[in-house]
Amino acid sequence: MRSRVIAVMAAAAAATAVLAQPAHAAPLVDGVYRFAALQDGKCLTYPKPGGYRGAVSLGDCTDNANTSANWQVRQRPNGTMEVSTAGSNPRTCLRLNDSYRVVANTCDGRYAEWTVSVGSAGPGSVVWADIEHTPSDGSGSWGKLVDDPGVTGRIVVRQAPIDPHFWTPQQVG
Repeated sequence: MRSRVIAVMAAAAAATAVLAQPAHAAPLVDGVYRFAALQDGKCLTYPKPGGYRGAVSLGDCTDNANTSANWQVRQRPNGTMEVSTAGSNPRTCLRLNDSYRVVANTCDGRYAEWTVSVGSAGPGSVVWADIEHTPSDGSGSWGKLVDDPGVTGRIVVRQAPIDPHFWTPQQVG
């Protein structure tokens, strides 16, 4: 009897510990999203002029003549995701260059491959999204795209995981 009570108490404690942990991040389904920086209400934006190419930064969470906050997320055959600029023709994608700068540029090559997942720490908590560069060659030399809390309006790429993650997806249309 005593061992049964101990087993039940241990099971209850284990269940409570599981509930207290952040939920596992699930991949986003294909669709068009806005990735918003929770700290200042800005969104990840790219320039529209010049063929949807150029530096990616934090900006207003709306489309206008000069920029857009809409990103199309699509699965690639190798299991990674393509984060492309919705409406561009030819398509341009969120990608990194050799200097770790985040740009919207051509979609080919491992520099445009990402894992995009969403999770939450539980009811009433922030819903966060990771946009992590995951090239098909398995290179571990890249990191997650995050909002640097110390610099308003700057996007940085870090080589180590950073918690908490400050992005939230807002599905468009």
